Amino acid sequence: MSVPRPAPLAITRRGLLGMAGVASALGALAQLRAVPARASAPPADQGTSFFSPPENEILTQIVERMVASDDPNAPFVRDTLAIRTIDALCGSLDPSITRPLPTLLRVVEWSPFVFDLRWKRFTELSPTEKDASLEGWMRSRFALRRMAFDALRNLAFLGYYSQDETWPGIGYAGPLIRPGSGAA
Repeated sequence: MSVPRPAPLAITRRGLLGMAGVASALGALAQLRAVPARASAPPADQGTSFFSPPENEILTQIVERMVASDDPNAPFVRDTLAIRTIDALCGSLDPSITRPLPTLLRVVEWSPFVFDLRWKRFTELSPTEKDASLEGWMRSRFALRRMAFDALRNLAFLGYYSQDETWPGIGYAGPLIRPGSGAA
């Protein structure tokens, strides 16, 4: 008795174009190198936010693992404005680039079920398990997953290391000319 074969996965033109758009957006975010001046300060209006509160928590836990340091003097992510800075940056960029980010955070949250065969969400994992999960994203055989990791890593580093209180830990004394110092 033969077992019927499942029908091949039908890829539509719209689905392929959507995946290409997501790949290009993540590729653009993975290449992000500098925080624009308008995004370096947290948003003045606390009522508007690019990420929802649950997405902010997922992002916070990702950033905490990506910038984890053995330096006891390094500030905790939650003690800085890093997440608000990332939120402001994402709100200031072209929406076609940042549109996949909230979905990406939800995918990372549920990815341990799919990729790591763990019956916990990312935010429920231990620090060691979170590191292993993120390493899976970094070393994945899927280019889209690696690009997503690079985008999140760049956002994490830009948000965290743009904070003045993190600079001593990396040996950066700050800009030679501070904004508002009157130098022209």
